[in-house]
Amino acid sequence: MNQDGAIREDAGTDEWALRVELAAAYRVFATFGWTHLIHTHITASVPGEKDRYLINPYGLLWEEITASSLVKVDAGGAIVEQGSTDCAINPAGFKIHSAIHTSERAAEWVMHLHVPEVNAVANLKEGFIRGLSVYSMDVGGISYHDFEHATSSSSDVCARMVDDLGPVNKILLLPNHGAITLGDSVHEAFYLTHQLVEACKVQLLTLSCARSPSDFKVVDDQTVEETYRIVQDNYTGNEFGKLEWEAAKRKMETEQGVGYKE
Repeated sequence: MNQDGAIREDAGTDEWALRVELAAAYRVFATFGWTHLIHTHITASVPGEKDRYLINPYGLLWEEITASSLVKVDAGGAIVEQGSTDCAINPAGFKIHSAIHTSERAAEWVMHLHVPEVNAVANLKEGFIRGLSVYSMDVGGISYHDFEHATSSSSDVCARMVDDLGPVNKILLLPNHGAITLGDSVHEAFYLTHQLVEACKVQLLTLSCARSPSDFKVVDDQTVEETYRIVQDNYTGNEFGKLEWEAAKRKMETEQGVGYKE
């Protein structure tokens, strides 16, 4: 049996299914151009295993990631299962993810990105404008955390990040850095990320055309909250982001094939 086959056999059914979905998420991000070379991360909790998580091998482009190449780590970032490469992980990157996974939020999926448009909006003192587009009304409340590197000498940098995220919001904007989205499923976290990226594009386009806030329209807060409630209530008959995630996977497979499942 080759190494990939051994990893699949050792993983078991549930973990292997998660590996395939996580590898698909990396490939989908690559398809949409939401990558920063080998940097940033998507992590997921391993089902049935306490404080075990999957993360990308540090050094691969996201379009190179496969189910068997993913690395299993514990909450401290120690490698439990190397995967099919000899790559390490980025400990600073996982430190942020671990803090969210192990917090009271206990997020199953955490996605971190450095997309320029998102970074640009995070930098604005006025912040993200929720009533500006159909994209921005889908994401719910937004939290903010000012720039600190995860390897800062301050030992509680990640704890402060979790505190700033708060108990409800699923998006944390990081001025001068990027953003973090989280969800209970891959489709929830993915669709939040998609809507965030597109909302930031609309906001930058709008602000670039306007001379003052009076030059553009913003939907009132009550309507924004009602719109968000409708979307969260699964008005399509499917969970939030489920149809969109499956469509994004099909797009990715058309362009990249199904090698991510190996």
